[in-house]
Amino acid sequence: MSPDLTDQEKEEIRALLRRAFKEEEADVLLGVLERVIARRDEVVTRQDLQRLQATIAEGHRALQGALARLAEAQARTDERVGELMAAQARTDQLLGDLAVRVDRVEGALARLAEAQARTDERVGDLAVRVDRVEGALARLAEAQARTEERVDRLAAAQERTESRLDRVELALARLSEAQAHLETAVADLAKAQARTEKAVERLARQVGGLSETVGGDIEDIAYIVIHDVLGREFGWKVGVLERAWQRWDGRVEEINIFGQANDPAHPGRTIWIVGEAKHNLTLKQVERFARLVERARQHLAGEVFPVCFCYRARPEVQERLQELGIRLVFSYGRMK
Repeated sequence: MSPDLTDQEKEEIRALLRRAFKEEEADVLLGVLERVIARRDEVVTRQDLQRLQATIAEGHRALQGALARLAEAQARTDERVGELMAAQARTDQLLGDLAVRVDRVEGALARLAEAQARTDERVGDLAVRVDRVEGALARLAEAQARTEERVDRLAAAQERTESRLDRVELALARLSEAQAHLETAVADLAKAQARTEKAVERLARQVGGLSETVGGDIEDIAYIVIHDVLGREFGWKVGVLERAWQRWDGRVEEINIFGQANDPAHPGRTIWIVGEAKHNLTLKQVERFARLVERARQHLAGEVFPVCFCYRARPEVQERLQELGIRLVFSYGRMK
């Protein structure tokens, strides 16, 4: 055999190599063989090639055995990975639970921190007290040396203390009796309070009745005074003035002073007298009466003449009436 391989021999060797190795690997091995053969001086026989083939086959079997062991190791690795993944899942669950517990612990720690702050403050106070106590203990330690010789005097003082305690117990018994008398007095006071409340209720009813009587009286006076003032000031012929109830839009309206008047200078003119009578006229009453006048103008055919009658009216009340265009008649007959 010549030092160089023939094409047929290369193909045979390539075919043999491809049985055990991949195509690229077989080509690389073939190139290696060619370089080895090219450097050898002696001729390579077919037996040498057969031995090389046997060696390659044995390497292939060893490689397959290694691959098999590698596959088994990979299977064990996959199984271990599965176990690790399961363990990781359990770890994640534990971490989640731990996170919840940590949140709770953090909340508890925050509350503990607040409590600790309060405790620190109290500890500061206690430290001051402890300092005082330690000073007192030091003084007590010094006094302890003298305690034995003062035991007799302390025993005598104890007897005097017991005597004082007896007197205190007697005073407490007297105080208990006084407390019982006080409770009885409180009960009597509660009964008197109940009687007072009933008397106040009766008085309130009487005052309410008196108020209605007085209110009725002022309206009666208002009918007479307004009747005379309108006749004197405007020359109107005023009819009967009285308290009236009007139903407007399904709502009953109470009018203190209500009636009609005629103007002789304008025979076809219908005048409605709509008035309010109060002892002391207030702004709140004026505003409520102004709303009543607006409803009257919406429902009464003709001219509405609004007027208020009172004994007293503050300047701001008079100014508001003037702004609203409502006439004011005082009890002594003056009209503004």
